[in-house]
Amino acid sequence: MISQICDSDSRPEEPFDARVDADRRMSELEVQRSDIAARRRALAEPTHKVVAAAPSSMHHKITLGGVLVNAGLQACDADALAGLLSADALSVVEKLAERSVVHPGANAAELIADLLDLNQRELAARGLFLTWQKRMADYMEDRAEWLARDEELRLGGQWREAPMTAGQRWLIRVTCRALKIAMPGHLLRGQAAAWLDANGANLNYGDFDDSVSLG
Repeated sequence: MISQICDSDSRPEEPFDARVDADRRMSELEVQRSDIAARRRALAEPTHKVVAAAPSSMHHKITLGGVLVNAGLQACDADALAGLLSADALSVVEKLAERSVVHPGANAAELIADLLDLNQRELAARGLFLTWQKRMADYMEDRAEWLARDEELRLGGQWREAPMTAGQRWLIRVTCRALKIAMPGHLLRGQAAAWLDANGANLNYGDFDDSVSLG
């Protein structure tokens, strides 16, 4: 007679189930695959992260603009913010300190927005003026470079026979409107350049009264 009693340390073997074994192995392989993928991503990461390999001017504008938008500022605040950033640093600090008393617990972004709201007209006017100054300086630099080029090229180069540019067309329209004169007929690029020179070039950067002050 065969005893049916098992030793306390021995247990009957469970029957082999191919599906259970396959599921177990698939789970193990999935874990291994995830680990390998994580290691691969880690190896592919640069040692020193940068925002962009070669950030363009637009990239800077977008990323900095994003920070300001997240801080609660909007496009309508741009001119006033430019005016505020041009102000004397000590006076800005003093104004922020004054507003912090009125708004205890407010962060820097909230206090800056408060200053912009309180002084919107003055700061926006100053910001617009500073933007105009920078654009004028850029324009004058470009114009000086153009006038310094070979005179034969400027006065008789092949470029003169090309169609006038969209920028020339727009500037001619603005000039005619400002001077209240009729639009000229069809002009080539060289003719458009000569017409603009004869009518003050870019009137945005003409003479202005230096005595005018923003106060």
